[in-house]
Amino acid sequence: MAGTTLVSLSTVGTAGCLGDDSPADDDFPEGVQFDTDWPTYAHDDANSAYLREGGAVSDPIVEYEADFGMPLAEPAAIGALAYTANDPLQIVDVTGGEVISEGLGDSWTTPVVLDGALYTPTQTVQRSTELLVYDARSGREIRSIELPGSPTTAPAFSNQRRTMFVGLTDERICAVDLDSGEVRWTRDLFGAVRNPLAVNLGLVFVVTEGQRLYCLGTDGSGYWQVSLNTANPVAPVVGDERVYVAGWDRIAALEKRNGSVVWEDDRGVHKRLAFDGERLYCSKGDLRALDTATGDEQWSYSSADSAPTVAGDTVYVGTDEGNLVALKRGGTGPLDGRERWSILLGDYVGHSLAATDNRVFCPVTRADGLMSLTVVADDSIAGPNVSGTAAAAGGDDA
Repeated sequence: MAGTTLVSLSTVGTAGCLGDDSPADDDFPEGVQFDTDWPTYAHDDANSAYLREGGAVSDPIVEYEADFGMPLAEPAAIGALAYTANDPLQIVDVTGGEVISEGLGDSWTTPVVLDGALYTPTQTVQRSTELLVYDARSGREIRSIELPGSPTTAPAFSNQRRTMFVGLTDERICAVDLDSGEVRWTRDLFGAVRNPLAVNLGLVFVVTEGQRLYCLGTDGSGYWQVSLNTANPVAPVVGDERVYVAGWDRIAALEKRNGSVVWEDDRGVHKRLAFDGERLYCSKGDLRALDTATGDEQWSYSSADSAPTVAGDTVYVGTDEGNLVALKRGGTGPLDGRERWSILLGDYVGHSLAATDNRVFCPVTRADGLMSLTVVADDSIAGPNVSGTAAAAGGDDA
């Protein structure tokens, strides 16, 4: 069904300061600290998957194809450096075409870069309760943080960068002082924590495999919890007034102050969401852009197989034919004229993509069957080792 408004927003406020009783047209979270590059899963601690600062690729060419295997999991990226979700974790200079360093990592967890440090859980038995910290340029291990259990997520950080929050294997999350490494608190939940956490303006949102969404304070206090009412939930996205959840057969916008339903949609997703404040981008066979205030569909694109990634005025998505496609983000019109360019990368593009200024980092299943990393750059900045593969032009870009 189309997005349907079920509950009006109240004037009662909480952390994040709700406004008047009408849903805001632009719900982008004001507390987000990551503006540039792609330092963590879905770009920032709110899980927006929206790169506001930095140009989109307009004249694309394949800049780099890795010769190592890796899962089809989203990397982190800073400039031309890629950080793979892999064990071993690779730090790759895509302009030079070389792996700078390899270290212990997690094959399904995107690492995080903050202030020149790279944070990652590991899959080793010997160091199963440690969060490892590397120098983000050299890969040298500079620190390890002992946790009260094995980490299942990379850390998400408070807006003040004083505390990080990590999911644990025994149905808990913990908060850790960033400077001292001391555990501030832990909290028991119902169900394992596998999806990345969402943090903004004093609140932590946690999706569990018990199909629950928890809203906690950054001090460990519990505000509310609700049933997700869907299988295979993805990571939550937190806006200024609402939090967005999704799974196989449901997408919903909830009031941030109490979890009440604002609108919901029964099409669902099977990949993570993307969010630019005005639109929520959802992929399940096709890509749909939903109005964040009402849930109404503004436009759609078929076919889309990867999660969407937004950079500036462009939405990137992988297709089931193995293409990376760039789409015009704005407007409410039909497909005609929305596609800017398309470039064939292999047999499959996804699960989700990362973007920096004029680059897109794509997990790809290549034609030879290798699951690896391919980077598409704007021809104006591409390094010297490009393959020469260029894009096919799209429709009218008016």
